[in-house]
Amino acid sequence: MNDYIPLSMLNDFIFCPYSIYLHSVYMESDEDLYKATPQIKGTIAHHSVDEKKSSTRRSDVMSLPVYCDELGISGKIDIYKQDKHLLIERKKFHGL
Repeated sequence: MNDYIPLSMLNDFIFCPYSIYLHSVYMESDEDLYKATPQIKGTIAHHSVDEKKSSTRRSDVMSLPVYCDELGISGKIDIYKQDKHLLIERKKFHGL
């Protein structure tokens, strides 16, 4: 996959378009300079998903890589509940 737009960047753009600029300018700096509290909480919430520690249900698939050649986007699905055919964002799963 080359030059795909990360889904997390689209999410940040929806949250605050200006944050994309701040991310690019301060990328090598402390995240506290350019991330708001909701973004920091989201990053923390994703640690257990990325390490696949959030669920013990076999029907839950976590941190599933996805991409779309047509749209040029890529990312990860936080939690996919196979039994319910439901996508869940980690922050919403734990009420953050």
